[in-house]
Amino acid sequence: MEFTAARATQLRRLFRLLNRNMLLLWRLGFGSHFADPNVGFIMVLTTTGRKSGERRRAPLNFAVDGDTLHCLAGFGRTTHWLLNLQADPRCEVWLPDGLHVIGHGEVVSDESRRITLVREVLIRSGFAAKLAHPGLDLTGASDEEIGLLGLRPDLRYEVVEIKLIAPVEGPDGPDDLRWVRPLAAAGGVAMLLAIPWVRRWRRRRTERYHRQ
Repeated sequence: MEFTAARATQLRRLFRLLNRNMLLLWRLGFGSHFADPNVGFIMVLTTTGRKSGERRRAPLNFAVDGDTLHCLAGFGRTTHWLLNLQADPRCEVWLPDGLHVIGHGEVVSDESRRITLVREVLIRSGFAAKLAHPGLDLTGASDEEIGLLGLRPDLRYEVVEIKLIAPVEGPDGPDDLRWVRPLAAAGGVAMLLAIPWVRRWRRRRTERYHRQ
């Protein structure tokens, strides 16, 4: 499939929609499901908006090397969260194992290392890499092919290296909405129990209508 600017726009919209739903799942406490070769190894990066000063969260595929994480800015240096990180390199990370950690991020400048890390992160990206680069053999592709990849034809992937510093304490973590789950389950059970009553009520109302 030819990688055009129109396809890049479609991918950006698709990933934006997926990210909103993924963030909700993380907040509900399902983050552990995002450590799978098919789904992908996914973290949530929190940066500070360079204009708004507000916290901005983005689910990102990542690779890990000890206390260092690597992730990709798919739209190169125009990627919003990367611009935030360059303005303020302090960040926070949610990891699938439940850790909530303070980090410090910077762009990998060495080109050879950038290409190696692009390949590594994409291999761990599961369905996202297949959506973005259908048919590409990530293990067999040349360094030149990998080096040119990005989510827009004219913008290659930038690699960001995040040094993990210390765990974050407090309630604003990856499962801050976990309390909703038992309420939702109770609501679902209540709806199931109510179905027979609703059916009987409708049937009686219909019978009364026909007797009139």
